[in-house]
Amino acid sequence: MRSQIVGKRAGLSVAAALLVLCGALPRSGFADAPGSVSPCPPPLVAQPTTWHVEGHEQLNAVRESVRRSLKTVEVQGSGVSGEIFGFRAGADYGLVYARDSATIAPAAQFLYDIWYLTRPVEEFLHLQFDGEPDDQEDGIWLKPAQAGAVSGVVGGDEPAAMKMLVTSDEETSLIHMAFVASKAGPGAPWLLDVQAGKSRIQRLNDAIEWLYAQRFDAELGLLRRGHTTDWGDVEVNVGSAMWRVPPEPKEWTASIYDQAWAYRALLELAEMNEMVDQPRRAETQRARARALRQATAERLWQPDRGFFRTHVHIPPMHHGFDEDRIVSIANAVAVYTGLAAPSEAGQIFRALEESRVAAGASKPGLTLWPPYPQGFFDYPQMAPGRYQNGAVWDWWGGMQISAEFWNGSAILAREHLDQVAADWARTPGEVFEWQEPRSRRNGGSPAYAGAASTVAESIVAGLFGVELGPAGWAATPRLGGQSGSIHVHHPPSGCWLSYAQTYSADRLTVDWETNHPLAGKVRVLVPEAFAVTGGRLDGHGTPLLVESVGDDVYVALGPAPRPGKHQLDLRLAPKR
Repeated sequence: MRSQIVGKRAGLSVAAALLVLCGALPRSGFADAPGSVSPCPPPLVAQPTTWHVEGHEQLNAVRESVRRSLKTVEVQGSGVSGEIFGFRAGADYGLVYARDSATIAPAAQFLYDIWYLTRPVEEFLHLQFDGEPDDQEDGIWLKPAQAGAVSGVVGGDEPAAMKMLVTSDEETSLIHMAFVASKAGPGAPWLLDVQAGKSRIQRLNDAIEWLYAQRFDAELGLLRRGHTTDWGDVEVNVGSAMWRVPPEPKEWTASIYDQAWAYRALLELAEMNEMVDQPRRAETQRARARALRQATAERLWQPDRGFFRTHVHIPPMHHGFDEDRIVSIANAVAVYTGLAAPSEAGQIFRALEESRVAAGASKPGLTLWPPYPQGFFDYPQMAPGRYQNGAVWDWWGGMQISAEFWNGSAILAREHLDQVAADWARTPGEVFEWQEPRSRRNGGSPAYAGAASTVAESIVAGLFGVELGPAGWAATPRLGGQSGSIHVHHPPSGCWLSYAQTYSADRLTVDWETNHPLAGKVRVLVPEAFAVTGGRLDGHGTPLLVESVGDDVYVALGPAPRPGKHQLDLRLAPKR
């Protein structure tokens, strides 16, 4: 649908690169460290990010599918602010999208250099609508907007800016892109630098103000969008018309999807404001985040069903079916971003898994179940079980797997990751946009960058639990009773981390090495049905802290030794 509205134009010049793996919220605490930490000493020969799980070649092959997909959609071309580097959404898309780029960025920093993170942000900010007389960039907009509005797309043969007015996630997507880029290396100086007459941090604050001025419903305390699915851009009763300038929605809803992205964006914007010494602005955004989370819990959480409703209607309306029984994939996004309460995560995962099984899907990422009935959307591709109406998207499946790993459901996460790897093995090297659940027929664009990136994130930051950047590092192996290894390189900073886990019946050993100048954090998922009876660090006894997260148990090491080779050896015994 996006490509129909703006037109498909392939053929942009292609360069090299990849993405940034950064979660919305710090998972190990180092994200709160000052942004002025010196970069790591660069390696003499940079080894690319790669992984290996013993005996699981399908999972190992995911790396090549990710590489090929991102290579296919790399962008290097002329923009309004200078040369653009970034990624098209897929092989059939001709533009760089804000919402897609935000989901690509969390994996790219481990594969591409800094300009693939910063330059898309700079181009989007350069085109931000200012609403000032004779503003040169405002003249590029296909239709005048309001001050602070962010274009949904950049790039293409002819510069043009426009909003996808039925959605409300373009500003929050750009904020996340900027957060990932700033934390990857450039930090406060980059945020304070001027873009089209204003500092970048000012433009990011202007973006959130547009969202609250134009999309906030004060009565509900929630952000609104057109009546689509929870995240889609196909509006009810609109059909397949192709607009050069999309119109305002005819019906409004408040979706769990938009609240989740906005919650994360508010917290990230608060942190960026603190980085540039603007504490009042930071507290304003945190207060908004707290209020949004409370309103979401009151309006959208269904305690009797154990998942969030897709949306509420503005003004209230009812369909001829129980819309609240639909389990939407944005429930996974709510856990992924931290919007859902910890006590809700397990219930949400169960609801999503029950829906996957009921729909006959072979892997996670089911957009919604049950789907909206035939004819509900006046758009042929939105038949039940297709496209945004009940198809399976690895774009969202990757986020669901990461959320499961991070929130105490590692066994389920691993099952889901293996399902994705097995499905990708049917078409080696290719990553498709979506799939029909029962027939497993692939649809949409090949080389779909969002899917490649979120699945890569679920492996690097989920299964292997690696966090790495200028401010610190962490390793959280979640291999359980398996052996495997990973080498992660962070091109923007020159930092790298390698570790290998070796498992045997009564012993689990983790060997690691990094060039990072700071001490890191190491914690290890204890294999199911086992307990740790003792541990040694570099051959010496060491205290261990036992931690529980959901259904998972970890043993954590205190501050890890500084750069060098180290080994943590854990003794295991069956639980009694």
